[in-house]
Amino acid sequence: MDNTEMYNGGNSQERKELTIKFSRKLARLFTGKDGKEYAAIAIPNADSDDKRAWEEFVLPAERVHDDYFGSKSLWAKIPEDGTTTLSRSVKPETEGGEWTKKERSVDNVTLKSMVEAYKQKNKTAAAR
Repeated sequence: MDNTEMYNGGNSQERKELTIKFSRKLARLFTGKDGKEYAAIAIPNADSDDKRAWEEFVLPAERVHDDYFGSKSLWAKIPEDGTTTLSRSVKPETEGGEWTKKERSVDNVTLKSMVEAYKQKNKTAAAR
């Protein structure tokens, strides 16, 4: 059995993956209740006027890697045909109320475009 078959659990069909790149500032490492290390990756709101908390998703820490060229970015590979759960903290309606968490699932192609939306922004407008 070659490495590709071992990686795919013995399935000889090659699994397509997406590489997502994001700023090191968006990742937060933490230890789960199971004792394993995870990385929570925040997704900035696409609209700068949107003041809600950012959405985030979690990956095992060993799946998140440093960029080889010494930049301030990280990258991870995720299955192209998979889905990922995003969560967002929701502020309470009343003073002293409890914060809640809102979750939704998105396909990984959409997730990649959300995480890498910063590439689409007009850089000259932000520089002024």
